[in-house]
Amino acid sequence: MDHSCSLNTLSSQSARFRLSVSSWLAALLVCLDCGISVAGEKPTQELAKFTLRDYIGREWQSELVFFKVDSALVGRKDAVLRDAKGREVPYQWSTEDDGSIAFLASVPKFARVEYKLIQGKPKALSNVKVMQQPEMIEVANEKTGIRLYTKSEALQRGPIAGVKLVSGKWIGAGELKWPAAPIDFQTTVRTDGPVFVDVESAYKSSSGDFWKLRFRVIAGEPVILVDEEFSGQANAYYQFNPDKNFESDCLLWRAGPTPTTSLWENLADKHPFTLEPWLRWGEPRHGTWLAFYGDKGPDLLTIGARDPSNWVEPGKTTWKYAIDVTSDRTMRFQLRGFKRNWMFIALSKEDALQNRKDSAPLPQQYIIKYSDLPLNRIKDWTLEWTGQMAHPRLLVTGRELDELRAHFKVDTNRLSRLRRNDPNVALLDDYIAYTLATGDAELRRRLARFALAQLQSAVDLYVLETKFPTQGSDPPRHYDQVTMAVNAIDSILRPDVLSPAELQLARSQLAFLGYTIANPSVFSPERGFSANPNMRTTTRCLLGMIACLIPDHPQAKDWAEMGIREMAKELEKWTGPNGGWLEAPHYLTVSMDAIVPFAIALRQTTFADQDWTLHPKLRDAIRWLACISTPPDPRLNGQRHMPEIGNTYLGERTCLAGWLARIWKEKDPEFARQMQWAWKEQGFFGQPGIGGAYPSATGYSWLMFDRSIPAQPPHWQSEWFPECGVVMHAHFPSDCETYLYVIAGKLHDHYDYDEGSFILWGKGKPLCEDFGYYGRAPAADHNRVDRGKQDKGAAEIKESATGAQIDYVRSDLAGWQRQILFVKDRDCLGPNYFVVRDTLNNDQPADWRLWLATEVAPATNSSEPIRVKGRFGVDLAVYFLEISEGALSTEDLTRTNGASGFANRIANQRSLHLKLKPHATVITVLYPVLQGQPTPRFTRLADGSGVKVEGPFGTDYAFLGLDPFEFEQDSLAFHGRSGAIQIRPRGMQMTLATEGQMQFQKRTLINEGNKVKTDWFGG
Repeated sequence: MDHSCSLNTLSSQSARFRLSVSSWLAALLVCLDCGISVAGEKPTQELAKFTLRDYIGREWQSELVFFKVDSALVGRKDAVLRDAKGREVPYQWSTEDDGSIAFLASVPKFARVEYKLIQGKPKALSNVKVMQQPEMIEVANEKTGIRLYTKSEALQRGPIAGVKLVSGKWIGAGELKWPAAPIDFQTTVRTDGPVFVDVESAYKSSSGDFWKLRFRVIAGEPVILVDEEFSGQANAYYQFNPDKNFESDCLLWRAGPTPTTSLWENLADKHPFTLEPWLRWGEPRHGTWLAFYGDKGPDLLTIGARDPSNWVEPGKTTWKYAIDVTSDRTMRFQLRGFKRNWMFIALSKEDALQNRKDSAPLPQQYIIKYSDLPLNRIKDWTLEWTGQMAHPRLLVTGRELDELRAHFKVDTNRLSRLRRNDPNVALLDDYIAYTLATGDAELRRRLARFALAQLQSAVDLYVLETKFPTQGSDPPRHYDQVTMAVNAIDSILRPDVLSPAELQLARSQLAFLGYTIANPSVFSPERGFSANPNMRTTTRCLLGMIACLIPDHPQAKDWAEMGIREMAKELEKWTGPNGGWLEAPHYLTVSMDAIVPFAIALRQTTFADQDWTLHPKLRDAIRWLACISTPPDPRLNGQRHMPEIGNTYLGERTCLAGWLARIWKEKDPEFARQMQWAWKEQGFFGQPGIGGAYPSATGYSWLMFDRSIPAQPPHWQSEWFPECGVVMHAHFPSDCETYLYVIAGKLHDHYDYDEGSFILWGKGKPLCEDFGYYGRAPAADHNRVDRGKQDKGAAEIKESATGAQIDYVRSDLAGWQRQILFVKDRDCLGPNYFVVRDTLNNDQPADWRLWLATEVAPATNSSEPIRVKGRFGVDLAVYFLEISEGALSTEDLTRTNGASGFANRIANQRSLHLKLKPHATVITVLYPVLQGQPTPRFTRLADGSGVKVEGPFGTDYAFLGLDPFEFEQDSLAFHGRSGAIQIRPRGMQMTLATEGQMQFQKRTLINEGNKVKTDWFGG
């Protein structure tokens, strides 16, 4: 039986791309063939051969590897292992996995190395020493070591008696808290060199609780690997303090692009640091490793997490598993369950603190070596396999390629410029289109060089870890760079473009990315290793895209299924019954940037049993985004955009409706035309959003749209999107729409503290806005009631009714009930206005705010209509029907967004602000009015639950109560909660939004249900 392991790596320098396999295949270790045969009696006969080859550009040094061998070889003492230069290499036999050989392998970048086991007498000696002392066992090499208790002290102090530093000093002490005293404890040497020594400490109790630790010291390496298994009570834990006999006053860690140092005395918190296996998003004093050192001493000791996925069992580990580090350096390790892998790293302080621009900090390099990229794991990945698929294949089909070539109009000047310049991200659309359409040899050559370099850079993200503190941290930036590489390489992954060596390299590196991204230690939502929701989408869909790119790989189906499962779950659970999305509009665009191309890519594989591009929930989610988009905005030359609700930028436009138009062109032509109109209304914007790379269609953006589809305006009415919010429209579509969107529902992630708030446009102009996305904005930045901590949770829509004359909605958030009555006129320039009622049932004061898009501070006399001068020719008249003795004031607020579709990123508004007492009620009329038109006359009725509005248009009566009430005046009688009477020269409209009855001038209207009922009397 033959086995061998091969490795090779790609240089990023363009001149090296077409070198032979032996000089440029990059570091990605593949076990191809490890030849093993039982030898005869000849003293130099080859017994086994082990080959390693690098594909990813890593310099592998002294990597502990294990290879299966024939059982007849195991235990032989007459065999010598030699490297390619004939030097003897120490090895040892292992019987734990049915027989293998272990040795330390080194593989240079871009190289293939071979180790041979031949008959002979081994001379290599171990530098790992095991010494038995009266109370402990000491295992050490020249760089580090560990002392482990063997007697009763282990029951109080735990297993570790000390750790050896580079200087030779022994430090550290522990304490064991085990509710039921262990009845059995043993420390046993399991494996004794010459390559490594394993020592096991094991605890057992009468109740069945246990704790087992394996400590491994490796020849010549400054590390001690610790692997644990345990099952104890909730209050069982082990504390280790590395500061005994050390006196460290400084710490070093990495939670961002560069490492951080600090004095312990400057960290005043009781728990100033948390060591965790997977680095949380936005936690500055968390890390996967932590180094202790003294200002004066030569030593630095790092304690780091290994193999993060082992720390959490999905669905079982429901308690805290991270390790808090207290101000006195004590580290607490929980012993409730179930596994944990970590390590000590003993280094010279001078070496460890060196500034390294082109590599990770020295402590992290050992984390990479023994956790992220151990050669022993990667050599067993399938990085070479037979087969070849047609490319490009992700976003374009063969038929579409034929159509492109048949109808493509070559701009010879443009072609000439492209042939003289190397590709970049900005030019990639043109480069790929011209390359695919013309087959130009020079374009192919330049594009191949660019794509291979992009792929190497994507691999380097996970191999070198120079940009990010871990492989799994900052998923969006990993997604951006890897997706760019995937799209670029898809365009040239062909034998008529790449040499055999380049083709093999690219496929191997793509497989490496697939294995890495699928690794639960890198990303695992099941374990909570995932950060924000959209990062789950992008990472899992990217894995699926890689599977679609190399569908003939043995693991491709599994990778694709991981992406499909995530996509299916999100479409089912993150979208409401008729639209919406879990996250704010901006982050919906981020998710769709990943979902839509993945759904397209699946079409040319056998991985899916349905066409995911036509999934109804995908359609609903993007339709929701189109439905809630604003009226035409004068700041964007009359283009619409997404509302700046939640974490959404100012003036942010999207192309998603355009993507949907092309997808549905044949299946539902009418819907496709409506989506084409929605895209046109946003200026045929070319990306899903702003403020990010949006890489998924890069190079193929020209293919995602079809400008031949005619645009057809939809006739969308006001609509409730359960679990998300309500949009209210009048005179849609037109340039004088009145519009309101209220946020309410459990689909509320990556939003501000804006539950129950609204934005409002009148007669086509913005009047009450949000401030956009500059962080998670407080409740005080929104058009809502702010009750502080009481407002945790989601606002829930309790009632919603829509009609041509009236819309009505009632939401509830922990006792704050907001009702909105939208009264609509047939004339878009006539009285289209809102009555807003906020009823509080709380025992604490609260703040009510209305933010106004104006340059002029509003008046604060609540007894009179307050006319707020708008910025674009439309004012807002605000009339308070009830304020419960609240004190009215105004504020001026400016916020700066991270990105903007407008000319600048600054949002400024002024507020009307009421300080409210407990159990207050606020009722307000919000009446848009053209500048130049008079302010209507408002008359308070029914103790504030009604209003009479008079103007040149005629007279309106509007009623809004939390509970049914009665009101009579002259020929008017109202009984109910919400309704309106609109009197015009041509007749009268009576409308009830909810159950009730009204009479006016001998006309009667009765509503027995919760749907809008209306009647017109007149001509």
